Amino acid sequence: MKGLFMTPEVQNAAIGCLEEGTQKIINLYTYTALLLNACDVAAKGYEARKDNFQLSTTMYIPDSLRLPVEVERKVEVVFHRNDLPGAYRGEALKKLAEDFMIRMVAVMDDVLEDIYEKTLPLVFPDLSEADIAKKVRASWCQDKNDHVNIFNFLVNDAGLKSPKGRRSTLDMVFDRYYEMREIRHALVHSAGILSEKSKVRLNSLAERLPKDLRTGSLALKPFLTDGVVKLTGLEILMLRHWAYTTIMDYLKNSFKESGS
Repeated sequence: MKGLFMTPEVQNAAIGCLEEGTQKIINLYTYTALLLNACDVAAKGYEARKDNFQLSTTMYIPDSLRLPVEVERKVEVVFHRNDLPGAYRGEALKKLAEDFMIRMVAVMDDVLEDIYEKTLPLVFPDLSEADIAKKVRASWCQDKNDHVNIFNFLVNDAGLKSPKGRRSTLDMVFDRYYEMREIRHALVHSAGILSEKSKVRLNSLAERLPKDLRTGSLALKPFLTDGVVKLTGLEILMLRHWAYTTIMDYLKNSFKESGS
């Protein structure tokens, strides 16, 4: 099978997926922002109180929905008023930031897989639905050139090119996304602790950048300290901006220019 030069149909399908994905990221942040505000309001509220208030995290759970250990041993987590501001500004905020990163990467995975699924039959019309489904399931399998199947299809078969006038190339952009997926993997599977394999992979991805551009690598950001992912509210804002500018907008421009 020989891939076709990028057509308007491929461009429109891909750009539509990217625009939908951008809106999903905006929506994701919108409700994350409400939770950030809730943490701030709660922290300030408990800080202002002067009583001996205590908060039980299980107090209002009906007995029928309590865990056996909570009922039999009367186990519960209780926060004293003095501890609550720090809990909301610390661990609760950290959990919010981690959740945002995990969900944002999930959205972007879906966007790229949707592009793959919708453009495959446009580039290779003889593929069956079963063939397409099989390829989509293998979207993130890594090929010999150290890139995943989605990247190789878009560049080698669909004719995707880097936008003109940018130092960043498609290789660099996908490398940054591979970094994000490594970080997400650590958050989901090992409480934010990077495995040795992930450390090696991240270091390798960073070193593929030209030396004067390596500060753009996520692997070198301050939130990856001593091999542990440490996120705050600031990283939520940074990641949101990064997702739009480095990935979504870049790819949108790539598709727009590749057919011209």
